[in-house]
Amino acid sequence: MTLKAVLAALIVVAGLGVVIWVANWPFNMSWAKDLTAEQRQINAAHNRRHHRAATRVVLPILAIVFGVTSASLLSGPKSDPLAAVIMGASSILCAGTFAVLVKRGRTRSATRR
Repeated sequence: MTLKAVLAALIVVAGLGVVIWVANWPFNMSWAKDLTAEQRQINAAHNRRHHRAATRVVLPILAIVFGVTSASLLSGPKSDPLAAVIMGASSILCAGTFAVLVKRGRTRSATRR
């Protein structure tokens, strides 16, 4: 059961990595060298906004899913404490990263005004 829980967490993280890579589409494609400096700047600004919005939606969802999975692994008939701890740590990591991103976003937007 531990292996399944760890693999599930790794698959989710790998999937998010692929989503982020695809979200950087103009910079990871072979034709990116044909973009002008202005087009690169526009695409980079769009990617920053997109990533900020996507992480603010995905991280809390992942934290909740990992937390629920951790609780179910700990309280089920075939409880697996190690897998529950790994999922709990993943939940705390997602929630902490979300908190840092939100805090950093608030201070940055406050300085713009």
